[in-house]
This record gives sequence, structure tokens and C-alpha cells, in this order.
Amino acid sequence: MIKIKLLWITHRKFTDFCATTSFAFANGLIELGFNLTILNPEQAGSHNDSAWEHIGLETNALRGFQGRSFSKKALNHFESMEMKFDAYLLDWQVGVKVGKELAQHNRPVFLMDRSPPADRGILAKLQWNVWKNAWKGVKNGVFKSGFVVSNSHLRFVTRTLNVSATDITVLHAGVNPQSDLIPLTCEQGDVWKFVYHGQLDRHRGLLEFMKHIVAWNDIGISCHLTLIGEGDARSAIASVQAKHPTFFSLKEKMSHADVLAQLREFHIGILPMPATKVWKLASPLKRGEYLASGLIVVGIDHEGHRFDSDVGPWMQLHNANELKSKIGSFLHYLTPETYQECSQAAMEYAIQNLSWSTSIQRLADEIRGDGRA
Repeated sequence: MIKIKLLWITHRKFTDFCATTSFAFANGLIELGFNLTILNPEQAGSHNDSAWEHIGLETNALRGFQGRSFSKKALNHFESMEMKFDAYLLDWQVGVKVGKELAQHNRPVFLMDRSPPADRGILAKLQWNVWKNAWKGVKNGVFKSGFVVSNSHLRFVTRTLNVSATDITVLHAGVNPQSDLIPLTCEQGDVWKFVYHGQLDRHRGLLEFMKHIVAWNDIGISCHLTLIGEGDARSAIASVQAKHPTFFSLKEKMSHADVLAQLREFHIGILPMPATKVWKLASPLKRGEYLASGLIVVGIDHEGHRFDSDVGPWMQLHNANELKSKIGSFLHYLTPETYQECSQAAMEYAIQNLSWSTSIQRLADEIRGDGRA
């Protein structure tokens, strides 16, 4: 098999809390025989222990202008690079100007879209313009094809910008499930331990879910929610925690490995993100991580949270106006035996359906299809 030389230009810093996908794809491509170089806005030398080559172009621009600053640096850096690559992979945040420059080298360029713009206000307007122009690059042939994170994401791109579905490949978020884990257990009368990890932002529905925790405790369903991370809702979360210190724990941002190591200390993972456009198009990593660890998942019912096929009672998704009563009833009748069965089924589903290997292979096959020298 010919070894593909691939340059991936990504806005993502690998030190970010949310860089799990980047690590998974990078390591997976290396394992499949790619000769990978990553160009991103980090310090040169920061990837020295990695299996790929790295080009670091640091930027100190303000939020909202980081992508533009990084794109300019990338374009300038190309002038001193030997562009001897067989294919290019580009995050949409980097911008279509970089894509057009790469296309001049007569090698296929692929667009990576792991999430449409998630910010609000003026930042969102700026980002949506960049996002639309990037996907128009797929439609107009600047990019060979594009990658999205879910089937709803694919439908949104085709419906919004009239990009052909044949030019889009779905790369679902995955996990690295362990086949030797035993199911989680609980005892009758135990406090139900809920957990959320990731960005603690106001538009993620966290504060509303905290109200449910208080309400369930008020009617005699003992439960506790641990939130791990940082974000613009952290101070508000801390205020609620101060009023109800026995109901909530608030932990600082921690490494992804540390999060995974702690997940099995809980019973239930939450997906509180509301049915807004950005979350309906998502495929949250935490969903698979909860299940692979044996946790039941509860949350808001919409396309970004649910799976394409029906699953078992270990996945409790409900409309926002019914969530409190539905989950309250579910917990009231949930026995230790049923919980253990749900935990076992959740882990089995993750092993059979949520491995990173499927998406990594799809990514590699699409690039190899047009990326041979």
C-alpha cells in the first residue's frame, strides 16, 4: 500500500480539553500507514513526543480573530515550505483562502467540519460566514469532499448550501471501549451520582438541569451532580452549589485521561444541551464515553443526542418539558438489578457500535481514494 503524505491544517490546539477527536484521528491515520504532518497554532516543538511531524504557528489574536490570524500565518508559511504532500486536510475554521492556495498544488484538499459555529452574537455571525464559504468550496470544487460529524449535520449542509450528499462523509465521534470492564452496580437507597464533563457554558442547559437535581432531591430521590470543566456558566454554577452543597460538586478542568479514569465513580452521565441548531447537529464525545464506562445516559431528546436506531433503557432522552418528571419516575422505579443490566448493555453497545476505528477507516479510505501520488 502506498504511504500517503498528508498535511492536516487544524485550528485545534492539542492541549485543549476538546482535542480528543484530533488525537484519535491523528493516531489512527498513523496506524493505518499515513505519513502525517500537523500544522496548528501551537508552539514549535510541542509535539516532539508524537508520531507525526508538527509545524507550530502560534497566534496571540483575540477570540474571534484567532482563525483569521492563524490563516494568514499559514499562508505566509507555505512560501517557505516544500509542499510535497499527496493530500491536504483542512478544518473549516482555517478558511477557504488557505484551501484555495492548497488546491493550486494539484493535490486533493478535504474539508473537516467537526462542528458548525457554537459561539453566539457577533462572533457567531463572523464564524458562520467562514463556515458557509468553506462548504461552498466543496460545492465549487476547491475541496474534493467534506467530513461531518453526524447524519443530521450532513442533512443540514445539503439543505442549507445545496452541497451534494455524495461529496460528504460522516465521521461519527467514537470511543476506545475496553472489553474487560465489569458493569457498574448500585445498592438500594444509594445516592444517584450524575456527572457532566466538558465546557461549562450557559447555552449547554447545565443550570436548568441543576434545577432538576434539586427538584428530585426535594421529592425524596437522592441524587448528586458533579460538573467538571470551565466556561462562562462556572460562576453561576458555583452559586447554585453554594446554596445546595450536598447536591453538587464542581471540579476544575482536568485531562481527558483523568476524566475517563473517574467516570466509573458515577452512575449516570447527562446530556443537557438544548434542541438548538448547534446541538442538534452535534455528536457529543461524552455520550460514547459515558456508555463505554457503563453509565446510563439521560438528557434532552433531539437529533444530536439520539442514535439513528432504537436503543435500550440505558438511554433516557426526553423533551425538555418532560425531562424532570420522566427521569424522576425512571429513577424512582430503577432497581439495583435493572441498573446493572443497563450498565452491561451500555458497554456492549459501545464496544459493538462506537469504536473510533470505523470513523478513522472511513477518513483514510476517502483520502486514499484520491490522495495517491
